[in-house]
Amino acid sequence: MWKPNKPIVIAGRELPPNEAWWHEFRSEFYDRCDGAVDREWLDLLTSTLYPLNADRDPRRAAEVAFVTLRVELPGDYES
Repeated sequence: MWKPNKPIVIAGRELPPNEAWWHEFRSEFYDRCDGAVDREWLDLLTSTLYPLNADRDPRRAAEVAFVTLRVELPGDYES
């Protein structure tokens, strides 16, 4: 599991590694979108990607997610 280099403290409380990962991922993704992203949608994205990326740097995971989401599927794609 990923752990921050130094503790992340919010409101006087040190975040455990999983909460720190969420905090760092959301912060990076939100910044990349210049704040133009719905918080509820971002929480859903974070919860979807966390299980697959818990051992990766969350800021790097956010970068990959952001770049990936900018790519459109071909018009004839069927799921």
